[in-house]
Formats: sequence, structure tokens, C-alpha cells
Amino acid sequence: MKNLPKMKLALVTVLASALLPHYALAEGKGKLFADLPNAPKTGKLVSQQIPGVPPIAELPPAPDTGTPDNSHTPGGSRTDQVGACKQTNHQLTALVPEKGNQGLTTAEYPVLWFYIPYASEDIHSIEFSLHDRDEKTTLYRASLQLLKTPGVMSIPLPPSPKHSLKLNQSYHWRLIVNCDPNANSENVLELDGWVTRVQPSPRLVGVIWYDELTNRAKRYLSEPQNTEVKKAWAELLKAVGLEELAQAPLVSSSQ
Repeated sequence: MKNLPKMKLALVTVLASALLPHYALAEGKGKLFADLPNAPKTGKLVSQQIPGVPPIAELPPAPDTGTPDNSHTPGGSRTDQVGACKQTNHQLTALVPEKGNQGLTTAEYPVLWFYIPYASEDIHSIEFSLHDRDEKTTLYRASLQLLKTPGVMSIPLPPSPKHSLKLNQSYHWRLIVNCDPNANSENVLELDGWVTRVQPSPRLVGVIWYDELTNRAKRYLSEPQNTEVKKAWAELLKAVGLEELAQAPLVSSSQ
């Protein structure tokens, strides 16, 4: 019985460690694409704090709000046929944290952002779609037209009731790139991930990812020569391990 206080102290220490927030990825995440130079990817939360960027807000443990668990991290891809697309310096990338419960927005019609390493003549088609959690309803589907300059591209949801996100609901997005006009459905590059609309709350500590990304991107587009604006954009991308895309141009697309 003399050891009982020590046992209680050890138990409290273990529980406290389990409840501390952590941002490091589990060992081995993303290794599937390591040897594929143009395989799709998404951001990874880095463990160190980036100056100028508060922690990325995430949904706290709570009764199910429709948010998928981390087994559904963004960036799923069919990698056995990536040879259909030409080799590029940077990969097809979704500008999101890798943890699914950090793809948050307060916007009813959010803007999603992707790095597309291809020009219009490099691909046959590119399609974006957004679905409810159970994949029973498609809220939005659009074919995109790229410009001649590869870069970071925005995909805004049109302000229409049929495209609106409901509070505390998660939605599954897909971006499919087909580089071969003769390809079948198995010969494509595909990114997928989640976006959850939330209401601002004291429980959500840190930046709301999609809102912050869009705000900084809009400032960058309006003040491209402003060094402080450039720095803020680069810091946010660095916070999720995407600093190599900080110098990529922000480009437009038509839908």
C-alpha cells in the first residue's frame, strides 16, 4: 500500500500526456508516394510552431458531428497509373492539413485550394466534386479549365442553396485529373479530403484552416508585391509542410 501514491502519480502523468495536443504525423504516413515524382499529396502538420501562425484549429473529441477519423486523411490516390501524366517538379497537391479533423471552415460557401502542376495542354480533363459524408448526395460537380501557367488554383463553391454547407457537417471532396484522352477510370490522378463547416467557438483554438488560407490568398492576389503579405502566405504553407509551394503563382480557372 506504500506504493499507492506513486502509482496514482504515474497514472495521472500518462493521462495528461495522452490529452496534450500533438501535431506530428504517425511514422510512415505518405511513404506510399515517396518514390513517385508526380504523385498527389497534401500538407503535413509540422511539430514546431511557425512564427506568425497560431496552431491549426481542430474539432475536439465530441459526439459524432460527421467528421471522419484519421483513417480518411486527404490525398488518396490511384498511384499505379501515374505515368499517364508528365513528370513535374512539384506534385499535384491539396493545400490542407493532413489531419482530417482540421479541414474546417466557417463559410457556407468555402473556397478550396490546390496546386495544379499542369498547364491546359498537359491534361485531358480535370474535375472537382463535393459530396455528403455518406456519398449519397453530390452537392457540386464541375469541370475545370486550366490556364497555360501551372500554379495554386482556387475552387469556390457557387453561392447557391444546393451548394451550401450545413453547420457541423463534414463533406467529402474529390479532385480528379485525367492526362490521357484514351484513359479509363483507373488511369487518373485523384486527390480526396474533407471539409467541415463549424461555428466559431472558444473550443476551437487556433486558425480555421480554409478561412485563413483564403484570406491570405486573397491578400496575396491583391498585393502581390507586398513583402509582408508574401511572408504571411509562406508562413501559413510552412505550417503544414508545404513551404515548397510558397513561390508558386496563384492562378485562375474557369468552370
